Amino acid sequence: MMDLFGNEIPEERKKTHEGFDEFWDAYPKCFRKGEKATCKKKWADSYYFMQKEIIVKHLQWMATTAQWLKDGGSWIPAPLVYLNQQRWDGAEIPEIKPTIDPALAKIDADSKKAAPMPEHIRAKLAELRK
Repeated sequence: MMDLFGNEIPEERKKTHEGFDEFWDAYPKCFRKGEKATCKKKWADSYYFMQKEIIVKHLQWMATTAQWLKDGGSWIPAPLVYLNQQRWDGAEIPEIKPTIDPALAKIDADSKKAAPMPEHIRAKLAELRK
């Protein structure tokens, strides 16, 4: 038998906490982050370990949204609320593009434009390093 995501479902589905630590580590730090034991029990009892990749990816994306960043994270729901409401269910998760510091991007662009070091200077530097 297959689940909704095309994964094979074992005959006897055993409850496990697999993936919970990834979930907990991915959850943004906020004043509502608590009740770890209750969340862990909910994770296993509701078989969320079968959706761990989707849940963690959704959390990583939500942590970059204006809604969760607003007012220093005061709009981030408690982890138990997130699990109870299954907020990842049905959400379209765009690809997260890594952000590059503008200063580092400028340094990288400038270094690509720079002229290569003349060979005679390179040779003199090599002699000095000996």
